[in-house]
Amino acid sequence: MRTIFTLVFLTISVVLQGQEIGESITQNQFQLTGDSISFPLTIVNAFPFISGEVNGIKGKFMFDTGKQEAIEINNNMVSLASQKAVGTGFVASGQKFNKYTNDTIEEVRLINGLLFQNLRQIESANLDFLQNSITPDCIGYIGFNFFKGYLFKLDYTKRKLTFYKNTAVRASSKDFLNGEEILAILDFEIRKQPNIPMLKAKVNSIEILGIFDTGGNYGLLGITDRDAEKLTKEKHLINYGKDGYKNTLYSLNNVKMNAQLITDFTAIEKYEGDFSPVREALGLTEDNFLLIAHRLLAKYKTVWDYEHKKMYILKY
Repeated sequence: MRTIFTLVFLTISVVLQGQEIGESITQNQFQLTGDSISFPLTIVNAFPFISGEVNGIKGKFMFDTGKQEAIEINNNMVSLASQKAVGTGFVASGQKFNKYTNDTIEEVRLINGLLFQNLRQIESANLDFLQNSITPDCIGYIGFNFFKGYLFKLDYTKRKLTFYKNTAVRASSKDFLNGEEILAILDFEIRKQPNIPMLKAKVNSIEILGIFDTGGNYGLLGITDRDAEKLTKEKHLINYGKDGYKNTLYSLNNVKMNAQLITDFTAIEKYEGDFSPVREALGLTEDNFLLIAHRLLAKYKTVWDYEHKKMYILKY
């Protein structure tokens, strides 16, 4: 079974033109409004999902920070009559698909009561590989442009996702940290993709670029043979055995994210194929990378503040 890593890219680019749970808010653009908005999450294997429906068809949207567009609908689940081809796309694990745009999305309803109607210029694609590999009712993606202008707190233990609008008052008060125990504050950078936080980490003397992505499965290590051999001898990289799908897993230990945080990544995969298309799309020049996803997010509560390029690591 091929593992899914859902960092999403277009090979042909196109230009697309404080509620509480239970309130019904109608909007005609698929974008957050209000001061603070929460969603209950469903965690399937390593992936966070937000339940909802499109044109009356119920399912789950993957909440994927590796997806820049606000929404993409799985046309394998939702019948869309007037799709217009706009190009092709691919995900980091290699799956390719045709991409379309639609002006026929009558209604998108999310589990917390948010309602979006008469949506235009909405992307769609056949995402059957997500249905086959992760969950059969995957209705699409929710990505970065949905919450652009917000920071968010991600809590896998409480299965809760909370967005906070970026304001000058909030930047000063940091009310999103009320009652939280901060373990570390990571400074990250943004390169070619505004939705992809990155930071430079180290394992002993080996430099590794960390790439944060909620759609990154359990995690993925791309490393040169020379550096892998060195870390294996030092027992920082350990063969963890095979999973139920016969994929070989590894543990990467003593990863120094910054002076405040040194952590382990247990049972992640090692990338063996050609990662050059993703490297080009992301602007990666480093030899080694670590796709940071479930193994960190299940261990720590996190706050992603894109505007100030900070990630808060919080205690569960």
